[in-house]
Amino acid sequence: MKKRLLAILLSTVMLMAAVTACDAGAAAPAPAPEAAEEVAEAATEAVEEVAEAATEAAEEVAEAASEEWQGDIDEINILFFDLRGVGDNAQPIIDRMNEITAKKAGVVVKNARWAAIAEYANAVSLAMSAGEQLDVCGVFPMAPASFSAMVAAGQLTDLTELLDEEGKDLKAAMGEYLDGMSVNGRILGVPCFRNYASAMYVIMRNDILEDVGMMEQAKALDSWSGLEEIWAAVKESGFSGAEWGSVRMQAGMLATPDKFADAVAYDVLGDTYNLVFTDDEGHVSLSYDNPEFVEGIYKQKEYWDADLCYKDGLTTEEHVDTLTKAGIIFSSLQTSEMGVEAAKKEATGYDETCIELKKNLLTSSHVNKFGMVVPVTSQEPEAAVRWLNAVWTDPELENLLIWGIEGEDYVITETGEADFPEGTDGNVKYHGADFVMGNYFNALPWVGNGVGPEFRKAAYEYLVSSEVSPYMGFTSDNSALDNTLTALNSVYNKWGKMISFGAFQDGDIDAYVAELKTAGVDDYLGALQEQLDAWRAAIGE
Repeated sequence: MKKRLLAILLSTVMLMAAVTACDAGAAAPAPAPEAAEEVAEAATEAVEEVAEAATEAAEEVAEAASEEWQGDIDEINILFFDLRGVGDNAQPIIDRMNEITAKKAGVVVKNARWAAIAEYANAVSLAMSAGEQLDVCGVFPMAPASFSAMVAAGQLTDLTELLDEEGKDLKAAMGEYLDGMSVNGRILGVPCFRNYASAMYVIMRNDILEDVGMMEQAKALDSWSGLEEIWAAVKESGFSGAEWGSVRMQAGMLATPDKFADAVAYDVLGDTYNLVFTDDEGHVSLSYDNPEFVEGIYKQKEYWDADLCYKDGLTTEEHVDTLTKAGIIFSSLQTSEMGVEAAKKEATGYDETCIELKKNLLTSSHVNKFGMVVPVTSQEPEAAVRWLNAVWTDPELENLLIWGIEGEDYVITETGEADFPEGTDGNVKYHGADFVMGNYFNALPWVGNGVGPEFRKAAYEYLVSSEVSPYMGFTSDNSALDNTLTALNSVYNKWGKMISFGAFQDGDIDAYVAELKTAGVDDYLGALQEQLDAWRAAIGE
C-alpha cells in the first residue's frame, strides 16, 4: 500500500512537471528567434523546480512510510457503531488494525465493543453513567448518543490542543469541516469525513414496481400525488405488511407542497427532536408554530389513516433497511448521499429506485451526524487522538475498517473498485458502512456505485459545490439546559414519534405543544436564538 502510494505520488508530480513545462511554452505568442533560448531556459528552470519539489515530497513520503513508532504502546477502549451487524466477526479486523496502528501511532485497541443501531444510544448512556473507561466512541443522530446531546451533558473531552499535538495530519485533511464538531471555538469531536451534502430520497423496490407496472412512473416521479398513486397500486396488489408511506415531515425539510421541487430546506441547528425551524433571517421558532409544517404533519396523518404506513413502525427499533431486507417494506423516505442506489443494494439486497426529492442544506447538523469523540471518561486521550489521526489519514486502515480484509471480504477489480470475492455473493464475514467510519474519501469505491472508479472524486466535487447553510459552523452549547433537555426528551418520547408518523387524533398536537411548553421548550429555543445571534455577531453578520 505504501509503495503504491509513493508510486502514485511520483507519477503525479512528474505529470505536474510536464504540465508546467507545457504551460510555460504556451503562455505567450511564439517568441522571436533571439528570445527562444530565454523561453527554453525559463521552461527548463520551471521543470527543474517542480522536479526538485517532487523529489523532496517523495523523500518525505518515503521517510514517513518507513518510520515506526519508537515509544511505548498505549491501549485504548472503543465503542463502535455497528450499522451492518459485523461486530461478531470483527476481531480479525481489530487484530490487523492493531498491527498497523501500533507501528504507525503507538496505540492498540484493547477492548473493541460493537453495538447495533437499536442498542447503541443506550450503550453509550450506560457506559457514561457508569464512568466506564471509554477512550473513543461514535456519535449517532439519536439522543443520548448524538453530538449535541453529549455536548449538553458535558461528556466530551476538548480536543483542540490535543489535535495540534497528536492529530496534525487529521486537522490538515479535515480543514474547516472540523467546525461541525466545534462549540465556542473548541473542537469536541471529529466528524466522519464524507459527502455531507445529502438529500431526501424516495426509495422503492424495483421488483414490486415491475410487478405493479409502475416502474416508468417511478423513474419520472416528481410529486407526492404521483407517489401516492404508486402506493395505491402496491396496496391494491396485495403486498401485505408493506410500509408504502413513511415520515414525510423530516427534520430540516418542509415537504408540504405537492411538487418535490417546491419543498423548503432549512437549518435545525442541531436539534434532534424536529422542534426547531430557522429562517434565512436568523429567527428561531418552534416548528409546530409554523402552519406549513403542521399542514405537512396532517398530510402524513392521511397516509396513516389510509393504512399506507407500516403500523409497527411506532414500536420497532429496526432500521428501515433491515425491514426492507426482511421483505416487509416496499418504500421509504430517507436522507442519504450520492451513491444511494449502491448503498441500499448493499444494505437490503434489493435493487431499488431512488428519487431525489430535495437536497438538504449543508449544515453543522449534517457534518456532526456521524463522527467519533473522546469521552471525559477516557484515561488515554492522547493515544485516542493518535488513533483517530491514523484512521482518518491512512487509506489502508480506512479500507480495512469499512470493507474488511482484502482477499477475504473484498477484492480490488481491474478498474480499482472494491467488490465481493468471486463465489461469495456478498456473504462475507465483514462488510461495514463507509459513511460512519473515518475518511471515506480515502476508501476504494465499491463496484456498482453508479459513477465508477471516479466515485470518490465525484463525491468530493458534489460536496464542495453544494448549497451551504448560512449558519454552517454554528453548534449550540446546551450544557446549561441539561434538565430542560431531559424534560423535553421525556415529552418527545411520549408524543414525537406518534405525531410524526401521523398516528394521532385531533387535539393531540395542541396537547403535545402544551407539554413541550411546560417542559421548557421556550427556554430551549431562546437559548438557541441567543447563541445564534452571538455567533452571527462574532462572524460579522
